[in-house]
Amino acid sequence: MLRKALLSTCLAFGCCATCFGQVTLEHKLNEGNSHTAETTVKTDQKLTINGTDIDTSANTQTTAKSTVGKRDVEGKLRVDEKVETLKLSMTVMGMTYDFDSANPDNKSESQLEILRPVHKALVGRTTTTVYDKFNRVSDVESDPSIVNALPAEVQNLVKGQLDSATLKSAANDELDQVKSDPIKQGDTWQRASSANFGGGQVMSFKTEFTYAGPIEKDGRTLDKITSKTLEVTFALENSPLPLSIKTSDLKPAESEGVILFDRKLGQIVEIHSTVRITGDITFTINDMNLPSKLDLKMERTTVVKP
Repeated sequence: MLRKALLSTCLAFGCCATCFGQVTLEHKLNEGNSHTAETTVKTDQKLTINGTDIDTSANTQTTAKSTVGKRDVEGKLRVDEKVETLKLSMTVMGMTYDFDSANPDNKSESQLEILRPVHKALVGRTTTTVYDKFNRVSDVESDPSIVNALPAEVQNLVKGQLDSATLKSAANDELDQVKSDPIKQGDTWQRASSANFGGGQVMSFKTEFTYAGPIEKDGRTLDKITSKTLEVTFALENSPLPLSIKTSDLKPAESEGVILFDRKLGQIVEIHSTVRITGDITFTINDMNLPSKLDLKMERTTVVKP
């Protein structure tokens, strides 16, 4: 009898130890608060189509301020995000293009100047993300007249990136990177996400996340999550480009990522990710197959400040 009692006690303490090892990373939206996100995105791409190299590189730096409103009677909450600064440098097949919101009309003779109206429209643009009572994104609102005022050929290239459905999906994808269920160090989970590159180009990812535990940084305790891309696919969806895809065989040759979550604030405060995608694509134009090779590296850093 005593032996059974001791066994039960050990099991009980074992369960408690497991419980104490768990944490819950809950997203919070603190009404009336605001924060600024500084994001840098670097891309380097070498696309070889039927023996012709198309090299592209870009470096984009964005500062955006978000302000949280108050919940209404239905439990919905609106968060306004305004792009305050935008700086971009791009090279495509030897052509260069630069944009700086501090001097938005500083034009060059590059054919890439067709993009300037887009970047001018983005600066100062306010996007409103609507959260439901469960803190899921139910809608993303923005002034459609900004996109409608762009030249038609530019609209066709960027409307897929800026429409409400795309922005809503991207916002929920970012929320889903952090698992809402209780987790302990070493737990893993997988998520699907997609990135819209404009012109109907959509790349989809399968990513594995791992909870690495708490860390101390700049005087506060943050929860660290690492990530690794497992699979990637590429598609052209309702594209204005004169191409279609016959086959695509892409793989993540390199991948690493870190997410830092502030449990007290209830939000992601840092994202660092790098992924390199390589492989073969067969494009088709006018019933002619164009064998192609892709080598694409994307790096992103986002830091959120009060």
